[in-house]
Amino acid sequence: MERQEAEAKLSSLLDAARKEAPIPFSPRDAERAMAVLLTTDDLWEAVRLSHAPMRFLCAFWNQMVKENLLEATDGRLRLTDTGRDFALALGISPAREAVCDTCEGRGVDFRKLFRETAERFIAICQNRPEAIQDYDQGYVTEATTLARIAFVWQRGDLEGKEVIVLGDDDLMSVAAALTGAPKRVLALDIDERLISFINEVAEREGLTNLQAIRHDLREPIPDEWLGAFDTFLCDPTESFVGFKAFVERGLLCLKGVGSAGYFGLTHVESSLDKWARIQKFILESGAVITDLRDDFSGYVNWGYIETMRSWDWLPTKIVPQKVWYCSALYRIELLCKPKVENKRLEGNIFEDEEAATT
Repeated sequence: MERQEAEAKLSSLLDAARKEAPIPFSPRDAERAMAVLLTTDDLWEAVRLSHAPMRFLCAFWNQMVKENLLEATDGRLRLTDTGRDFALALGISPAREAVCDTCEGRGVDFRKLFRETAERFIAICQNRPEAIQDYDQGYVTEATTLARIAFVWQRGDLEGKEVIVLGDDDLMSVAAALTGAPKRVLALDIDERLISFINEVAEREGLTNLQAIRHDLREPIPDEWLGAFDTFLCDPTESFVGFKAFVERGLLCLKGVGSAGYFGLTHVESSLDKWARIQKFILESGAVITDLRDDFSGYVNWGYIETMRSWDWLPTKIVPQKVWYCSALYRIELLCKPKVENKRLEGNIFEDEEAATT
């Protein structure tokens, strides 16, 4: 296949995919979607490596299947001979990664800060509540939570600090309190199961600096928590409205200039256009992005994979066996009083056009 013919074919595929998935994506996203097919035939590994929104990936791959460029069966994605020629004619190379075996690519080794705490935390997690779809839950691996807390500690945002966790199915509040470093840790969540679990752990483990309180983040932050914390941690739902619900609340809870916040953001449910909107929102809110570690967090496969909305989009269906859903870790720091409002949020905060796991 000649380059000019391949470029025309790619344009046609993109036009067809855009009709099926009306979300922002570019020819570069299409390149990533094909590069992974030169690396792996595992559906979920291809999603992980692609760094492109899942809704687009599925629409694009489905069009490739229709054009006999791709075979999708039994959870495997295999380029046909025509498909391989197509990718090569476009000059696409296989996706590659060179991840550190020690830190799993995070750039921080939690074992250097708290080995004994890690063992206690992992034991506690054995009896944690399972993730449920009602609140768009899906918790990260224990190693991820520990690495997040190690990173926060390393950045000076844990020891002697007052920390608030907004939504805590990852049990970051427990890991933070177990270190003994923070002055105070408050966990907020809408799920009564998590609130009970965290408070029971605090009592059993003698964590007098840890408390969990039920709070719906669609509601305004009570006055007692406004400007009361040095650090906020959250892993927000990824609709733009939902994301703001978490991060705006976190910003309102910070004491002032120099206070820090941490949140996660995926490629699976957030296009680079949405990343740009979120980054603009952060800057306009009076904060600056100081750190961004891509693929920092890996999520345990949740029990409702077959009922999430993206299951119907898949070109071939199989339940994943390995970690495939990953998120970047952001750190932000306040430069001035946060420019956000403390008002009630209406409607569905969990879904938008790019949502894949609800």
